[in-house]
Amino acid sequence: MAKKDYTILIISQQAAKVKKFILSPLTLKIGAAVLGILIVVSAFMVYNYITFQKKVTELQALRAETNSQQEEIRSFMEKITLLEEQLDKLKEMEKQVAKDLKEISELKKNKKAPPKATKQKTSLVKKEEIKENLSFRKEEVSVLDKERNRLVSRMHQDLLELHKEFSQKEQSFKELKEFLQAQKSILLATPSLWPVLGHITSGFGDTRLSSSSGGTRPHMGIDISAPSGTPVVAPADGVVSFAGRESEYGRLICLDHGHGYSTMFGHLKDLFVQTGDKVKRGQTIGTVGTSGKSTGPHLHYEVRINGNPVNPARYLNQSS
Repeated sequence: MAKKDYTILIISQQAAKVKKFILSPLTLKIGAAVLGILIVVSAFMVYNYITFQKKVTELQALRAETNSQQEEIRSFMEKITLLEEQLDKLKEMEKQVAKDLKEISELKKNKKAPPKATKQKTSLVKKEEIKENLSFRKEEVSVLDKERNRLVSRMHQDLLELHKEFSQKEQSFKELKEFLQAQKSILLATPSLWPVLGHITSGFGDTRLSSSSGGTRPHMGIDISAPSGTPVVAPADGVVSFAGRESEYGRLICLDHGHGYSTMFGHLKDLFVQTGDKVKRGQTIGTVGTSGKSTGPHLHYEVRINGNPVNPARYLNQSS
C-alpha cells in the first residue's frame, strides 16, 4: 500500500496564484522533531537567563551589604583610635594633677614662721610707739595667716575634688577601653577575607547528593574554583583546631577564631599548619587541591557561628 503524501496550498490574493508544497510523512515527522527541540532549547535558555539574573541580583545585594559592613568597621576603628588618643590626654592630666598636689604639699612643709621683733634700748616714747606698731602688725599678720590658711584649704579641697572627678573619669575610660578592646577582638575574629581568589561554583544551601546515605542534603558552605596549588589564607586570626585527613573533604583544616566563629577548608593539596598552631589574618595555611571526594580542584569553605553553618558569602570582603 503506497504512503500518503500531504499537500500544503498557499494562495496569494493579489496575484491569484497558488503555491503547492507536497510533504511526505517522514518530512513532517522531522519538522515536528526539529520544532520540539527548538522549543525545549528555548525554554532551557530562558530558564538559565532567569536563574543568572537572580544570582546577579543576589550578588549585588551581598556586595552592598558587605560594603556597608566594611564602612561601619572603618568608622568604628576610627572612633577607637580617637578614644585612645583622648585616654592618653587624660593620663597626662592625671600626672599634672599629681605634680600640683606634690608641689602644694612641699610648699606647706616649707612654710616659715614670721620673724620675731628684736629688743633695742630706746627711750620711753619710742618704746610706746614700737609697742603700738608691733600690736598693729601682729593683728595684720594674724589676718593674713587666717586668709592664707583658708585659701590653701580651699585650693586643697578643690584639687581633691578634681582628683576624685578625674578618678571617676579614668575608671569610665578604663571600662570603655576594655569594651573597645573586646569589640576589636571580635572584629579580628570575624572572617572577612577571601580564603582563595577564584569563582564561586556552588553556593550555600545548594542541594547535592550525599555519598553516605545516597539521598540529597544541603551544601553547608561554598565551593571556590581555583587552580591546584593556589594558596589558601586564614580569613581571620585564630587557632588550628584540626589539620589532617577526613573521608569526604580529604585534607582538611579547621580554625577556631574565638567569640563563636570557626571556619573549615576542605579538599586541600598541602597543609602548612598543625593542630594547635596560632594563625594570623592573611597567613597562608595550605593550597587548593582535589583530595577527598572532589570532581576538580576547588576549595570547600565553611563559616560556622557557635557550631551552626552560615552563608560564608556574607563575610567575604569584596575589596580583598
